[in-house]
Amino acid sequence: MGRLPSKNLEEHNRNLDKNLCEYNPGLERNIFLIKLFGLMGVVVTMPFGVLALFRGNTTLSMILISISSILILNYFFASKREKYTFASNVIVYLFLFLFLYLVYSGGIENTGSLWIYVFPALALFLHGFKHGLIDIGIFALGMIVILYFPIDTALMASYSDDYKSRLLLSFVAVTFLASLYEYSSIKSFDRVCTLTKKLINVAKEEQLAELARKRSIGEEYELMFAYAKKHDESMSIVLGDIDYLHDIKGRYGDDVGEMVIDEIKNGIENCIKNSEAIVRWTGAEFLILLPKTVYDDALKFAQALEQRIKNLTLMHGGKPMHISLSTGVADIENSHSLYATIRNADSKMYS
Repeated sequence: MGRLPSKNLEEHNRNLDKNLCEYNPGLERNIFLIKLFGLMGVVVTMPFGVLALFRGNTTLSMILISISSILILNYFFASKREKYTFASNVIVYLFLFLFLYLVYSGGIENTGSLWIYVFPALALFLHGFKHGLIDIGIFALGMIVILYFPIDTALMASYSDDYKSRLLLSFVAVTFLASLYEYSSIKSFDRVCTLTKKLINVAKEEQLAELARKRSIGEEYELMFAYAKKHDESMSIVLGDIDYLHDIKGRYGDDVGEMVIDEIKNGIENCIKNSEAIVRWTGAEFLILLPKTVYDDALKFAQALEQRIKNLTLMHGGKPMHISLSTGVADIENSHSLYATIRNADSKMYS
C-alpha cells in the first residue's frame, strides 16, 4: 500500500533544526571583514607606509608596508584554506601591535594615537563579545603602560597629561558603545533563533497533525479500495483543486481564502451521495471517492461539479468573486493502490 513520505518530512525538519543551529552570523561577518582588511592593506595601509617613507619615518614605513603585505597574504590564505579563525587572529593582533606602536611613536605628525578607536569594534566583531573584551583589556593595559611609564623618555611621541587622560577615557567610551552594540546584536540574534525554533516546532506539529489525518483517511479509504478490488467492483477518484487560491488569499486575506474553501466544500457535498465521500486533501485540494462508479460516469460528475462551482458567486466588499475548480479523474481498474489512483488523478488534472 502507498504511504505518505513521512521520512522525508522528518528529514526536512531535522535539516531545518541543523541549519538553524549551525548558522553563525559572526562567521559571515568575519569573512566579510577579512576580505575588507585585505583590500584595506592595498588601498590604506600600503599608501600610509609609502607616505611615512617619504617623510623619513623609516621604522613606521616598514611596519605599515609589512602589515599591508601580511593582510593581503592573509586574505588569500583565508580564501584558499578557509582558515577564518586563524585569519581573524592575524588581523586582530596585527592591529593591536600597530595601534600600540602608533601610540608609542605618535605616527605621522603625532596623530597616530587617533587610530586606536578602530580597535574595540575590530576586536569585538572578529573575536566575539567575551574574547574581544579580553583583547581590548590587553590593549588598554598596553596603552596605560606606554602613556604612564615612569620614564617619559620611553615615549617617542609627546602628549600632555590632559591628552593622555582624555585619550584613555574616550577609548573607554568607544569600547562601551561598541560592546553595547555587539551585546545587543547577540541578544537580538538569540531572540530570533528562539522565535524561529518555536515557529519550526509549531510547523512540525501542524505537519504531523496533517500527516496523521491523511494517514487515518488513507487507511479508511484503502480498506474501501481493497474491498472494491476484492469484489471486482468499480471505484473512481476525483481530485479537485481550487484555482488561484493562493492569489485569492494574497489579495483578500486568509479569512476570505478559508471562506472560499468552505463554500466549495459545501458545494461539493451537495453534489455527492451518502455512499460517496469528500475530504480536504491539501490546502487547495479536495479528494472525492466515488464507490461503484466507472471512469466515464466519474468524468461526467467532475465536469458537472466544475460547472456548479463556476456558477457559485461569492460576495466580498459588495463585489462578486468568481471562483473555479479544476479536477482530475482516475479509476482503480489498473491501479495497485489508492495512492497510485490519486497520483493518476492528479496527473490528469490539467492535462
